[in-house]
Amino acid sequence: MMKRRTLLGAVAGGAAAAALPRPAISAGASVLKFVPQANLTLFDPITTTAAVTQNYGYYVWDTLYALDEHLNTHPQMAAGHTISDDQRSWTITLRDGLTFHDGSPVRAADCIASIRRWASADPFGLDLAAVVASYVVKSDKSFEVRLKKPFPLLASALAKPASNVPFIMPEHVAAQPASKAISIDQVIGSGPCRFEAKEYVSGNRAVFTKFTDYVPRPEKPSWAAGGKVVNFDRIEWHVIADPGTAAAALQSGEVDWWELVLPNLIPLLAANKDVVIGEGNPTGYMGCLRFNHLFPPFDNVLIRRAVMLSVDQSAYMRAVTANNPKNFTICHSFFPIGTTYGVPPDPDPMAKAPDLAAARKLIEEAKYGGEKIVIINPTDFPSIQPFGEITYATLKKLGLNVQLVETDWGTVVERRASKAPIDQGGWSIFHTWWEGISLYNPAVNPILLGQGLEGWFGWYKSEPMMALNAGWLTAPTATDRHAIGAKMQALGFQDVPTVPLGQFFIRTGYRNTLTGVIDGAAPYPWNVRRA
Repeated sequence: MMKRRTLLGAVAGGAAAAALPRPAISAGASVLKFVPQANLTLFDPITTTAAVTQNYGYYVWDTLYALDEHLNTHPQMAAGHTISDDQRSWTITLRDGLTFHDGSPVRAADCIASIRRWASADPFGLDLAAVVASYVVKSDKSFEVRLKKPFPLLASALAKPASNVPFIMPEHVAAQPASKAISIDQVIGSGPCRFEAKEYVSGNRAVFTKFTDYVPRPEKPSWAAGGKVVNFDRIEWHVIADPGTAAAALQSGEVDWWELVLPNLIPLLAANKDVVIGEGNPTGYMGCLRFNHLFPPFDNVLIRRAVMLSVDQSAYMRAVTANNPKNFTICHSFFPIGTTYGVPPDPDPMAKAPDLAAARKLIEEAKYGGEKIVIINPTDFPSIQPFGEITYATLKKLGLNVQLVETDWGTVVERRASKAPIDQGGWSIFHTWWEGISLYNPAVNPILLGQGLEGWFGWYKSEPMMALNAGWLTAPTATDRHAIGAKMQALGFQDVPTVPLGQFFIRTGYRNTLTGVIDGAAPYPWNVRRA
């Protein structure tokens, strides 16, 4: 892979975009060529939190409810709902014209099966599942959610905007347990684009075509809410791992849209009158270092605290923002800075970091026995790769027995799901980032919640954390929820399930022949058209 320090030189030297494959396309078809953040290797948005799979999910499936750009919840596939006087029963009605890509109608039974499957795997979903007494089909177009106690955030849960999104799938597909991923041959969508499985080539291309039987809502689109009108017959994802090649392809017009523009390439692209640099995701991205809590040495909280004390957020952030402080924020928080809960605890345990002397003292106190630490790290994901390299160098300075295993992102995503010991193909640390919208409150925040084996990779378990979360879900006022959120933040910095690495922003780039691109929590395919 081309290193960051040589990238600009290669592009300036005239690196040309590799010729993109040109499959047979019907005359008059309109085509959008898009470069995704990474290779699409997993096709089930419920069994993985990989953002590239979530983004593909928005093409293929739709949701009952959705968030707009102001984080307000709106009906999407739902026409609306009614709530009983005791708030222990919600009846949701589907809107007219909902159809799966195999031609079958979307029914209440499909929605119930999809919610159940999502709720067995997602943090917010697990909270919902704990209070559901039963689901009852009232008709093909309506169903009732009967609750053990009031759950005022039910619509908000079903509008969860990112990792994992409660997409609606056919009942026979959603009946498969969430522990078993659906295969490429099982993809039957409910959304505005059909996934063309026969044209998929891993590491090269994924293809979507407009689903002509999809009925958009009449409202103006706002993020994932409103009318999802797709204006292209065909959308091709072209996987280009090398940023220099992607930049050249965008400049030459070989591609129309590059999802994540490497920061040090922005000046080059901005100077091209045919390229527009868009804001991208306005909620930003939260970098994080995730531990495997199942095995030594990170089953020991003292070792986890030692790593936290050794972290220099500025180093991580500068590495993925081309050393531009305007593109990142120091974030000693498990929630994005600028949001309700994004306030560092007082005292701030990372205030003096990096403090290698204090970290070494904790390692000595923990009686570290030289257990091997394996960092799994992607070589083809420029906004993640530097994180692993920095952590590796830091742990070496601490005298830890550490190995950096570098592969493609697809392999990292697959390996991080392994609960096996290190000597059987397991792992100790991986790095990633989350869209800020994925972490904006306690109920949706997998890097903080202590759900153990039912939770996010790394499997942090904490009954006190989950008790606080249960209190947050039923707190009567925003003030009460804010106080509980602060306690969860403080407990997180004691237990260190994850180390926050900072909050940063990645721009998007597209040809000036495109209009209607929505700067949102995902690169949505609707509303975009050729000028």
